[in-house]
Amino acid sequence: MKIEQIYTGCLAQGAYYISSNGEAAIVDPLRETAPYINRLEKDGVKLKYIFETHFHADFVSGHLDLKNKTGAEIVYGPTAQAGFESIVAEDGQEFKIGDITIKVLHTPGHTMESSTFLLKDENGKAVRDEKNRIQFKDEEALNSFKKDLASKYNVPVESVLTYDE
Repeated sequence: MKIEQIYTGCLAQGAYYISSNGEAAIVDPLRETAPYINRLEKDGVKLKYIFETHFHADFVSGHLDLKNKTGAEIVYGPTAQAGFESIVAEDGQEFKIGDITIKVLHTPGHTMESSTFLLKDENGKAVRDEKNRIQFKDEEALNSFKKDLASKYNVPVESVLTYDE
């Protein structure tokens, strides 16, 4: 399994390249697709999915170009209404990439289709960083996730704490 953040400082935007056992996924790709295509060819993997955390108004995504060049499926979270062919995932829906799984967690807030993606290893366990934390794309995604948990378990949102709190 390989996970790499591809960060573009001028836009303060991070895309993610994830591969496992011959297949790959890219999360929130930028318009310029050459770096992704080059990485796929270098690693000898096939792009299976392009995940979008939400519709982006702050930059132009490369999802359509990547789909056209690779045949990969574009995946949005629940309630998305795209004007092109895509998968509108259900909350909790899972997608296999090689030996790993990406689970869609609907976290509306920033936009109504906003989603967080939970990466699970070949044993079904959440992939964590070196400090044993599950990573969220930004503070807004974390806060949205906290609100969802609080609502699900009928507790005040302030009672949902993260590792660093």
